[in-house]
Amino acid sequence: MHPQTLSLRALLFLGLWQTGRRCLASAPELEIQPQKIAFLRVHQNGAHHCQSAISIKVRPSKSGTTTNFYEVNYVGESGSAHSLYDIVVIATPLHQGKSDIIFSGFSPPLPSHYPGRYHHTVSTLIHGRLNMSFLWSTKKASDFTVSHILTMDSKDSIINSLSSIDPVQIPEGYIRPPASVANVWKVFSPQPLTQEQLQDMFITWDSSSETRWLAYPIYRPPQRKTPPFILHNRLYYLNAVEWAASAMEMSAISARNVALLAHHRGHQQEVKVDQEDLHTRLRGEL
Repeated sequence: MHPQTLSLRALLFLGLWQTGRRCLASAPELEIQPQKIAFLRVHQNGAHHCQSAISIKVRPSKSGTTTNFYEVNYVGESGSAHSLYDIVVIATPLHQGKSDIIFSGFSPPLPSHYPGRYHHTVSTLIHGRLNMSFLWSTKKASDFTVSHILTMDSKDSIINSLSSIDPVQIPEGYIRPPASVANVWKVFSPQPLTQEQLQDMFITWDSSSETRWLAYPIYRPPQRKTPPFILHNRLYYLNAVEWAASAMEMSAISARNVALLAHHRGHQQEVKVDQEDLHTRLRGEL
């Protein structure tokens, strides 16, 4: 197939972290020309358990030969459905409790889950006045303008960090308010904060919001082994990069890496994959 006329039906899985439940809201067949990318919208469904399955299907081609496609079974807005795709990119962790994707018909078989666990973190936003005695600080609250407080790795500490939140749009002449003024504080803690603990941390507060999430992988052997980026011929796994390093920036790098892999391999440009002098040339460009 000529590179300039290449069109693919592509699917991108996007995972939502909050509940661990991920359902595709729609999965249309999309015509993708070179240098364009298509995304499929997903939604968080808390009403029922959603499960997706990916399997290999063989279909005859116009040339008289056969072609392999990926059949994706999913739950959409109108119920269960399935579609065929040339390329599938999985962008959700394939780990126990994080993914409901099942692979069938692959040889050798593909695991639905890889080993390893994620670090559990609780994020709490509180609007209130900070209690200086909780910090063992001798400063007056009116003089305390520290924005970030980190704690040591101690079993006795109920929090990991405490930080004041500035406005998204910083106005001209903005000055961070002292602790004597009610402000929005973000607390990271290993466990949900109790009312008694909040009373120790804040003199008064009028609102709070708690989010429990799996922040990043637990980097301990032997689970730290990085999963493959290429699960099958045209089946890619974006979240494999998390087991090397976890950050939004790393996910962006992984997405670019997967897009380049799919493009170069789809155009039979294998010479552009795993280039030995790539790092040297990139340093020269920077």
